[in-house]
Amino acid sequence: MPEYRNTLREELRDKDYRYAYAEDFLITLITTQIKLLREQRSLTQQGLVELIGTKQAGISRWENVNYSAWKTETLRKIARALGVRLKISFELFGTLVDEAESFSQQSLEGPEFDADPAFAEQEAAILPEAEVLDAEVVEKAQVHFLSAASRGKDRGAGGKGNSPNS
Repeated sequence: MPEYRNTLREELRDKDYRYAYAEDFLITLITTQIKLLREQRSLTQQGLVELIGTKQAGISRWENVNYSAWKTETLRKIARALGVRLKISFELFGTLVDEAESFSQQSLEGPEFDADPAFAEQEAAILPEAEVLDAEVVEKAQVHFLSAASRGKDRGAGGKGNSPNS
């Protein structure tokens, strides 16, 4: 998508837009990944509730792109329950272009530790074949942040204004 890449690169030059887009992307990434990993592990929301020790409404909230008030400790609990690690880092804005372009169900899913190819006993370990769990969830998430360019520059600092996360 060279045209999309160029458009996004140009849009990200605007400081307010850049921060609003990055926030929307992060929220979309986290909420979608929680849902996809949960489903990949054949967990219902209630099943995740039991692993974390919270209420079902909390899980529903964490899987909603209109929610962004996570606590690091909660994200750690979710990661542990899903058998993955939590990574929090400061990144350059330029990485958003590649991340947005590669955003897919496959990029968000992954095996639990026991099936991680880096730790597999056999050198030829292969990731399990991707199962289509909820393509609609990924598609909605893609539309959510890919349409940010059209929502764009009328937002204020920090993503306020027309953002669905306001």
